[in-house]
Amino acid sequence: MRHIHSFILIAWIVCAGIFVSSCEKPWDRVPGGSKEDNETVTPEKPEEEKPSEKEFVILFTNDFHSQIEPIEADASSYADRGGIKRMKVLVDSIRKAEPNVLLADAGDLVQGTYYFSLLNGVVEMMVLDELGYDVRTLGNHEFDKKMTGLGDMLALSRVPVVATNYDFSNTAISGYIQDSAIIETGGIKVGFIGMNVMLENLVDPTACEGVEWQNAINVADIEAQKLRQDGADIVIALSHLGYEKTDRVYYDRGIALNTRHIDMIIGGHSHTVIKRPDYVTNLDGDAVPVVQTGSKGVFLGYAKVRIDDEGKPSFTYRLIPVDSRLDSRIDKDFSALIDVYSATVTDKMSEVIGHSPRSIRKGSPESPLGNLTGDALVWMAEELYGVKTDVGIYNSGGIRAEISAGDVTVGDVYAVYPFDNVLSLVTLKGRDLKKLFDYVASSGGLPINAGVKMVIQDGTVKSVTVGGKTVDDSKTYTVATIDYLVNLGRYGLENAMTRRDASDIIRDNFVDYFRHLAAENGGMITAAKDGRITVE
Repeated sequence: MRHIHSFILIAWIVCAGIFVSSCEKPWDRVPGGSKEDNETVTPEKPEEEKPSEKEFVILFTNDFHSQIEPIEADASSYADRGGIKRMKVLVDSIRKAEPNVLLADAGDLVQGTYYFSLLNGVVEMMVLDELGYDVRTLGNHEFDKKMTGLGDMLALSRVPVVATNYDFSNTAISGYIQDSAIIETGGIKVGFIGMNVMLENLVDPTACEGVEWQNAINVADIEAQKLRQDGADIVIALSHLGYEKTDRVYYDRGIALNTRHIDMIIGGHSHTVIKRPDYVTNLDGDAVPVVQTGSKGVFLGYAKVRIDDEGKPSFTYRLIPVDSRLDSRIDKDFSALIDVYSATVTDKMSEVIGHSPRSIRKGSPESPLGNLTGDALVWMAEELYGVKTDVGIYNSGGIRAEISAGDVTVGDVYAVYPFDNVLSLVTLKGRDLKKLFDYVASSGGLPINAGVKMVIQDGTVKSVTVGGKTVDDSKTYTVATIDYLVNLGRYGLENAMTRRDASDIIRDNFVDYFRHLAAENGGMITAAKDGRITVE
């Protein structure tokens, strides 16, 4: 085994051999967990390495969500963690220390910060090539700029994209997508498949036109077997299905349990920090590790894979923190590349539009930020169209960040509302509005306006009033929401009597609303819970 001479995180430790269990490493210490929590878990203790064993390292990310800069220093979780400049330090250091290294991504590389909102994925595609990613798959947010935007991004990067259970053959971008890939490193042929999340009811149907989905369980093992027949020594699934502690086949565990030819699952979508691999016994009795790094690049996933002379793999797994300890080793040339893009957006994003005396948090069944959001929709409808609305409703997943105490900038608002949605005004009969409220209740509460008063019990509506009155089945109500929810065609919105969509991206309307709040309150931007939604 090689000695590590230049690894950034262990410059102060000299250990014979890399990742030897008797020598504690800085990346063993995961916040919130003890060293014991983060020790490698394998089905059996691996024997001492044999000369005939093959080995390589697979590094991986998932749900990076355009987190080019580190997370804010006062964030409620993982403050000052992540940042692509730091990530590159780790990747480069491991490549110097190890002869055979691959780098993969399990989807949702984009969407979540104003880098994507303003620059449409250009920075993220540059990052893929500059860090030397070898392969990736698609998440649901890769579709957020619609098919045209996805095609534009794919054209900017040389990294192969595998999506085994998506069929793009009826789209203009089919040439960019592969069912699978075999990538060779150090004489080892590593097969990759992509397992992708169902698009229906998750992705705006206008954003994925022509893409056909089928359950990954129907095709994943078949494709993995083909890779074996084509000479792959090992098959790794890049999954954007999500991790749950269940054996249902539309999650990672269920896939592993019901297949034979997948050796490892690198997951995404659920933003789960898996500190120790979840080993699942497949149909042949082999242990398949399921791993995931969380989100926003706060960890880099690391697995050393050894394949013995009988073709059986074993794994050594770590999550390596991406934090400020890496700042002194940042690549100056790469940093300069990022800074060029940062300068493009800084002037607009740094404009101060008000001051928040305290943090404005999100949450359910109601929250200060959720209440602000619901009220903003009602304000927008009247400000843009002179239309008074009865209900303003937003999806919780559309709120992607929080407002910190202090000056509030345009960039802060863009971070909260990064999506390219527009305001939609629809009219509904009361009976369909009740269906919408049923959805709110089943979701545990959603951002809604102050004119609504709702009590939820056991996931259902116990009582609800609009403007202080019960909902009349035959009366017509006006609802302010976003095109995404209307386009899904569910929750009573499919029966909209009329619909009117704004032309402006709604995040700019939110900026205007924040300006309005500041102007009305001496420059202060405040929000609070007021009991509009309660759970009994």
